[in-house]
Amino acid sequence: MRTKICAFLLVVSLFISATAFAEQPTREFKGNFEPANNGERLLSLLVSLTNPEAMELRMDGEPDNAGNVRNISIFIHGASIGGFRVDKIAIESSFLELNPPSEWRMGERNSLKVGNVLRSNVELIALEKDINAALTSFAGGDWSRISIDLKQGRIDARGNYRSGGLNILAEVTTKLEIRQGKQIWLKDTAIKINHDDQTDVIRKELQKIQPVVDIGQFPFPVSLAVLDVDEHKIVFSTRTLPKPVKGIFYRYVRGS
Repeated sequence: MRTKICAFLLVVSLFISATAFAEQPTREFKGNFEPANNGERLLSLLVSLTNPEAMELRMDGEPDNAGNVRNISIFIHGASIGGFRVDKIAIESSFLELNPPSEWRMGERNSLKVGNVLRSNVELIALEKDINAALTSFAGGDWSRISIDLKQGRIDARGNYRSGGLNILAEVTTKLEIRQGKQIWLKDTAIKINHDDQTDVIRKELQKIQPVVDIGQFPFPVSLAVLDVDEHKIVFSTRTLPKPVKGIFYRYVRGS
């Protein structure tokens, strides 16, 4: 009898544990919404900072009033960062310490701070068509027809410069490389001006803009290990890709 009672209690305890850690129902949000708890406040803040087409926020529990979250994953599709569309931003972190939710301010990037985190995995994807759309909107003044053409492992870029009767076609071919896990540098860069190779002449100027990207100030401490360029996109990521965590599940869609 005692053995049967112990077996029954074991089954009950396993059932309770499975129920406690089961995936909770998805909460859907669209457009503007009024957050009701710290989890929804975090979602609302991230939406205000990235203006995404869609976002999935998962946590094993809501941030407490000090801003602590044990496990969290954020998957953002079609974020708008400084007028530039980023196709995908994915982050997964463990034992994340944010500043208190009482300090978060919608639309204020500096109001969200990361105090500490055990680990973070990250993936970012930028599409060729989105990069060219941004270049088109940023081009102006003496520059026109600026565009890039992604190839396997490299980037080709070109643009026209016209001023005071001077007409220049600038063409750049370059690769990218990761340094120290934090910086993106141009590599094996070649530059032509009106089809004439000017790489050696401009090499010193190229060094002044290195690195072209530095994520040392990125709020989540990560070490990039993967950089992949193909005909359609550029991918940056940690060696381990982010994955969705189990627990609270918020889904946001921008709406019309």
